[in-house]
Amino acid sequence: MAQLAAAVTGSGRDGAYDAVLKWVLLMALITVATVVSYDYGLLTYLFSADRSRITVLIAVLYLAFSAHCLWILVELAREYRRALQFKADLATARKVPAPPRGGGLVDRYVADVIRSREPPSEVEGSAHLLMMSLGASFRRRTRIGTYGTDLLYKLGMLGTMVGFVMMLNSMGDLSNFDVDTLRGALQKMIAGMAVSLLTTIAGLIGGILLRLEYNIADALVTDISQTAVSFTEVSLLPLLARGERNV
Repeated sequence: MAQLAAAVTGSGRDGAYDAVLKWVLLMALITVATVVSYDYGLLTYLFSADRSRITVLIAVLYLAFSAHCLWILVELAREYRRALQFKADLATARKVPAPPRGGGLVDRYVADVIRSREPPSEVEGSAHLLMMSLGASFRRRTRIGTYGTDLLYKLGMLGTMVGFVMMLNSMGDLSNFDVDTLRGALQKMIAGMAVSLLTTIAGLIGGILLRLEYNIADALVTDISQTAVSFTEVSLLPLLARGERNV
């Protein structure tokens, strides 16, 4: 955590961790809204009135996916910093660098581009295909956000159906039209309507907020891909071409 704080707020920061800051700011706003809702009793009513407990499941899944989004952002920020370092180093390089040996996706991408253009290779590799592969590798990490958002939406719809079923079941209690029977049936109908509405609201809000978080990660993936394309086309491939001509 100390290293992450130094990378984000240090004097030599290069903006690689700005996406993490955006996520922290968004979660701070969500936390403030949650505290205000709790003070007004909205959260208490939300969880107590939902007899199906689907809203609790939605809340737990939202927190789990949010933690995953933070982990993805930290990993992507490291890759972005590495891409920015390659861009700065290659801009002033005079000869073809040695293939990097790091374990990150950007390091492996640069190493693959350099090896694909080495003189012993009989077939010249395509840097464009490697760029597409790099982008697909990053997109695969953020794709779970789409699944998580859709899952929260579907859970909200499931709660709507459960609430309707509870309302319909209460209609079967109207065999005797006395006051107590009507009162009990109406209470069950109101409880079913509460489940239907509250789970729908929880699913929509959770899905929207989760989509906002993963949009930050998607934007960071775009920045990494653009940086990789920039230093590849502007610096790396020209260096490799000059190295090949000198052989």
